[in-house]
Amino acid sequence: MLIKKLLFKSYQIKWIPKWIGLLGVFQCVKLLLSKTSKAPYLVLKLKGYDNKVYLRPKTSDLKIFKQIFIEEEYNVTFPEQVNYIVDAGSNCGFSIVYFKNKFKNAKLIAIEPDTSNIEIIKKNTTGFKDVFIVKGGVWNINTDLKILNKDAGKWAFRVVEAIDNTKEFKGYSLDAIMLEHDIKIIDILKMDIEGSEKNVFEQNYQYWLSKTTFGFLELHENYAPGVTDLVHSRLDEFNFKVSKSGENVVFSKK
Repeated sequence: MLIKKLLFKSYQIKWIPKWIGLLGVFQCVKLLLSKTSKAPYLVLKLKGYDNKVYLRPKTSDLKIFKQIFIEEEYNVTFPEQVNYIVDAGSNCGFSIVYFKNKFKNAKLIAIEPDTSNIEIIKKNTTGFKDVFIVKGGVWNINTDLKILNKDAGKWAFRVVEAIDNTKEFKGYSLDAIMLEHDIKIIDILKMDIEGSEKNVFEQNYQYWLSKTTFGFLELHENYAPGVTDLVHSRLDEFNFKVSKSGENVVFSKK
């Protein structure tokens, strides 16, 4: 246990220069002090980014911030041309900030079911053009959905199909999202939907997957046993090249 703790601390220490380079010393101290803050938001200015970033203290926002901006899990070789991005499971919107900073002219569709997450997405995307927020979840058909685990944090909601009058929001197929927003090709698909990816890849995946060039998938085997094998079989079916970056499966057309 002691060795594990020491390894974890050394792993965290190696990122200190990156934190300082991105935020500067003053903002790093501000971030550390935010753990005791009662303010609803911490506002940060990132080096290399035009927009300010809003972060909710004492939530998973800090973990997501670290994955995206410090560890740079999305810093991979992208397609040369990116016109359309679909971000399924946008949470607080940091992924949107990252992608729109890199691909300023791309049209981005953000799909998120939680109202409070949508509010901070709006804050984090102020000033960006062509960002369209869809309140709902991703499913293999258009249907009604509800939250399965209401006691989970807002970063870990899992959803199921709603029966009778239990619906809480709409579920949309990726085919429907493409049709609604006039998307012929999904140049980048990012999907982090807490196990619902198994449902999305089980049925009605042929059209949208054939029209997808590149993507990031976070697989949740603990929530959806068998999803890893299923997704890899679908990606193999469409001849994608597959690699890993952080917690994400990265796939691209060969």
